[in-house]
Amino acid sequence: MYPTLFHIGNLPVRSYGTMVIIGFLLALWRTMKVCERRMKTEPEGSPRRIPPENLFDLGLLCLLFGLLGARLLYVLLDWETFVKNPLSFLQLWEGGLSLHGSLIGGILVLIVYSRKKKLSLSVVGDLAAPTFFLAYAFGRVGCFLNGCCYGGACSLPWAAVFPDENHPGQLTPPSHPIQIYATVITLLIFAFLVRQESRPHRDGELFWGGIALYGIYRFLIEFLRVGATSTVLIPSLNLTETHLISLVMIAAGGIGLARLRRRDRTPKVAAAER
Repeated sequence: MYPTLFHIGNLPVRSYGTMVIIGFLLALWRTMKVCERRMKTEPEGSPRRIPPENLFDLGLLCLLFGLLGARLLYVLLDWETFVKNPLSFLQLWEGGLSLHGSLIGGILVLIVYSRKKKLSLSVVGDLAAPTFFLAYAFGRVGCFLNGCCYGGACSLPWAAVFPDENHPGQLTPPSHPIQIYATVITLLIFAFLVRQESRPHRDGELFWGGIALYGIYRFLIEFLRVGATSTVLIPSLNLTETHLISLVMIAAGGIGLARLRRRDRTPKVAAAER
């Protein structure tokens, strides 16, 4: 593992934080380009015309509150560990973020910011959906380099060893590189959402579809996870808190899509983007 990429003097540059920032900047750049294109192609008065500077401000807020939400939920799920050393709450470079918490924080910011600026929440949500998965993929590469969030033991050719969280100073047996699985899967989801973005669709479909897809992905991958995962609530089924949250996300995404299609059976976005 490579938790530290290099040093600037005595200051270590952590791989996890670096990959999170790279993913965020790339995703923000991509979203602002979409906004710039729409400002040129969408008619005056269209809710899909959102100035790029608005998305820049929103992106910074989502990064801040997304990280805060991710850390808070992670700490709450492992409260006994953090209460012994409260200052460890600030050690983000060591990993320890719950992406469900990040989603909650980010979505709350989307709602508040959209209402304050009088922007269409559905349009803003659709812009955010592909962005999230692109940034998430880079974050998972950071997890791999940091050696956290690993999977269970396996004998596959691509199995990797990680620092054992339960036995400091020791390594795990060859295990599933869950972080790489996550990167590949979320990049595929990103590609799918970008494709849907360029096709006729109702505003809000990418947002709700993204929530459902994340829930499906996380529900399935949780069965393979061992490192930095949540508490098992139903031992007979090996279901954790994350499984239950993922099921809620799947249901929410499905209900959201169903309501959109029931409300208006004619797609509101007729022109494909290039």
